[in-house]
Amino acid sequence: MSDSHYHPAPGLSPPALVMIVEDETPIAEALALIIEEAGHHVLVATNGQMAIEQIDAGARPVLIFTDLMMPQMGGGALIRVLRAALGAETPPIIIMTAGDKIIASQALADETLSKPFTIRQVEALLHRYLP
Repeated sequence: MSDSHYHPAPGLSPPALVMIVEDETPIAEALALIIEEAGHHVLVATNGQMAIEQIDAGARPVLIFTDLMMPQMGGGALIRVLRAALGAETPPIIIMTAGDKIIASQALADETLSKPFTIRQVEALLHRYLP
């Protein structure tokens, strides 16, 4: 083929932008690797305030993974701000926690992902929420 540009195979969706909001670098890097290996783009923020700034600057993730406990603004506060600002346009949000799933569910996330997570758990969530 002479055309060197990428064209998805018929029936395959183009890569999606997935945001990771996580203050622990090794966790963010592991999650980003899984998402990128699945063919998607990743945008990382180290706290909720940075995520909001990136979205305000024009980033349009179609799925957000966020930690619950972070400095400056945690996942629960991030979810409340996004739902208030974006309403029905808020992308699905998966809250990651090493702690209490009840607290995580009270944050109004669409899903919870327990840490440590497996590759298969993340792949299942990507399959469920991305086109």
